Amino acid sequence: MNGDIRFIEEYLEGDDEAGGELVMRYQRRIFAFLYRMTGDMEESKDLTQTVFIKALNGLKDFRKESSFKTWLYRIAANAGLNHISGRRQEAEIDETLASGEKGALSELMDNEKREIIRTGLDRLPERQRTAVILRVYEGLSCNETALVMGCTEGAVKAHYSFAVKKLKGVFREKGYDVKS
Repeated sequence: MNGDIRFIEEYLEGDDEAGGELVMRYQRRIFAFLYRMTGDMEESKDLTQTVFIKALNGLKDFRKESSFKTWLYRIAANAGLNHISGRRQEAEIDETLASGEKGALSELMDNEKREIIRTGLDRLPERQRTAVILRVYEGLSCNETALVMGCTEGAVKAHYSFAVKKLKGVFREKGYDVKS
């Protein structure tokens, strides 16, 4: 985003407010991403702060080969994965309930499906889970996801495809009819 580059240049010239603007632009998205990875609100707040400290301190090394957003997500993904592997515990993914009025039975079914997805995501290897989170929940393109994960687009597609197959298997285990 051109505005990001302008703020980066202003920050590097000593304008702290420009750095604050970058934080404000991405803080909620990075927090949500890290929360989906860790499942812990307080850890996610701490990690979000760490990500922005690393990003702002590292702006002088930002080569503009990718967008600032992609670069920032890569820092966040690495921080999240390092945190998860450090505590040796799988991340819990929190889903938001679709808006709108629903009956009690419909809401129960939605809750059950959300729990199945959460359980399925917890079972996935880190790379597959990260690919799903970045593509589905964060809305990144395949190319952006590849840049964040430090792999090829083909690898992202493979991780995503394997993850979807495994998630479908989890739904089948629970008695749901899932299209192949």
